[in-house]
Amino acid sequence: MKIYLCPALLDLVVFLVTFAVLYAAGERGLSLRECMWLGVIFQVAYFSFSLLSGLFLTRRNARGVLLASTVGAGVFGIASLLFTDFALIAAALFLFGTGCALFFNSFQTFMRGEAPPGGLARSVGLYTLAWSAGSSLGFLSSGAFYRFGMWAMAGLTFAVGVLLFAILVRHRPRPESSPSSDEQVEEGSGEAARRVDPAYVLAGWLLIFTTMFVQRPVFTYFPSLAAKAGIGSLTASLPLFFHMMAQALFGWFLIRHRDLLYRRTPMFAFQAAAVLLFLVIWRSNAFWVSTLSVSLLGLVTGYNYFCAVYYSSNSGKRSFNIGVNEFLVGLGSLAGLIACEYGMARLGGKAASMYLVCAWALGAAAILQLIVVTGRRRKIA
Repeated sequence: MKIYLCPALLDLVVFLVTFAVLYAAGERGLSLRECMWLGVIFQVAYFSFSLLSGLFLTRRNARGVLLASTVGAGVFGIASLLFTDFALIAAALFLFGTGCALFFNSFQTFMRGEAPPGGLARSVGLYTLAWSAGSSLGFLSSGAFYRFGMWAMAGLTFAVGVLLFAILVRHRPRPESSPSSDEQVEEGSGEAARRVDPAYVLAGWLLIFTTMFVQRPVFTYFPSLAAKAGIGSLTASLPLFFHMMAQALFGWFLIRHRDLLYRRTPMFAFQAAAVLLFLVIWRSNAFWVSTLSVSLLGLVTGYNYFCAVYYSSNSGKRSFNIGVNEFLVGLGSLAGLIACEYGMARLGGKAASMYLVCAWALGAAAILQLIVVTGRRRKIA
């Protein structure tokens, strides 16, 4: 159980660092395009090394990669906070993204080896709960500690990194000879559960790409826009904190509600709800409306992340599937950052245009997901 603190702690560092870097960029007067490039550089490193790691990670080597990537992510996360030159920040973020990619891919391989047969849903639920809760605390701690300066935040990052490394070193992994969920397909439980359908691996990839397409621009542009609008760092962090807490809790909820998996209707309904929430934010300029809507969006992203990781981990070549998952995390983030920056520049120059672009993207992706799983079922029939 303690091992699931590891993704929570690293994501605390990830979102502490990225929020602080981007809020500081807004204070320094960097343009949204420059903020976009900082986000893009991190994501290019993340998706490149995620795809590469999916080709070589195994249950046997995952722990070693975890330890090495923990050190790398910690060092370059601190460097990202302390550098003030744009080029140096960009280089540090690239290396930070590399360490994060290797960590999260190796952890998911590691956790499948640690989960006994039949324990995949619990493992994925705990993983979603852990990293999402860590992300939420990263936003909150960054917003709260930002006023103490970057050296204080670098010290906090160092302390979290040391704790994370200590947990990994002290953990005793399950023997490689013990059976695990890495070798087993887990069927649903109860009369309402559906059988495993490999087509949902592709549906999960579409889910995670689109989720990052809409989530990453909000995480990237919201802090800098808030800083330019004179909103305090703690206040600006609250919508993102509530969003990730909602995501964390819904991932936990899905452990006992696997009847929602491998079904078209819930998948489409969640995406439609997200489209409506983005349209609400687009039409309203009130901060409290944005806070409430962004928070509720966390329920959708919690469902999407759980499904994407579960489907990829429960069929075919699991490490490769997860490598594609994490590759799409980076690629979706990259595409969303560029598309939303373009939308804000072209659709009247208004920041709210970002939310309209997100609504369009979610609507198109939901239709495509429905086509994928419906076409598969007709082919089987």
